[in-house]
Amino acid sequence: MISSLFLCFLIYSFIGWVWEGFFSLITRHKIVNRGFLNGPYCPIYGTGALLFALINHFFDGNLIIQFLLGGLIACILEYLTSWIMELIFHARWWDYSSRKFNINGRVCLAGFILFGLGAVAVHFAHPHFMSFVGSFEHKDIIAIVAAVIFSLDVISTNQSFARFTRILKDFQNTLGQGAVIQYIQHGKNQFFAELNKRTSRILTYQQRRLIRAFPNYKSSYNNAYHEVRKLYADTKFKPKKTAHARKNAKKIVK
Repeated sequence: MISSLFLCFLIYSFIGWVWEGFFSLITRHKIVNRGFLNGPYCPIYGTGALLFALINHFFDGNLIIQFLLGGLIACILEYLTSWIMELIFHARWWDYSSRKFNINGRVCLAGFILFGLGAVAVHFAHPHFMSFVGSFEHKDIIAIVAAVIFSLDVISTNQSFARFTRILKDFQNTLGQGAVIQYIQHGKNQFFAELNKRTSRILTYQQRRLIRAFPNYKSSYNNAYHEVRKLYADTKFKPKKTAHARKNAKKIVK
């Protein structure tokens, strides 16, 4: 039972990831990996879908209640996720302040409606998904391997974004010491060298993906973030070693 639920969680997370990519294509005219993690899944969707399935179990057949409770529970989950991530990373990953009927920019009415519809969709889809994963011959082994990969992704991503926060903090201190004036007076290369000295490394692929994936990202070190975003938003190279990265980075900012 646990293996089946976890595999369904991954399926719903993948569907959420696909939806985010589709939404990015419609709104930004390009496909962006909008997941917090590196893999093709958005865990908040998987968690919400399993909660919807639990609601549907108690209110089977009453689609109106499923819609209302689904939207409410999803908004609570989204609000708590935003708040907890802000506590951990000192940043907000999405902001609905520009949308009508929002609460502190963390949730909005449009999201409530979409999540409510999602809860109704889960009512029809969940039995089929449970039947599908239940037919796997080595279901438990598949679930264990998937759980290990998922856990490693969570650990790696959290470590990367914790480093990103430290980079922004160091960079903010650099800006506070007049680095912007240095940038203007002595040129881009010297400014970039100062950034390297203070942060000790170029941003990793994960950190640069964050910049591209979350256009409404707001950090407690926002001045530093906006300066870093200017430098890295269009950076395409993927550095493997710090020295190599610094060499190529200097070429890019010339």
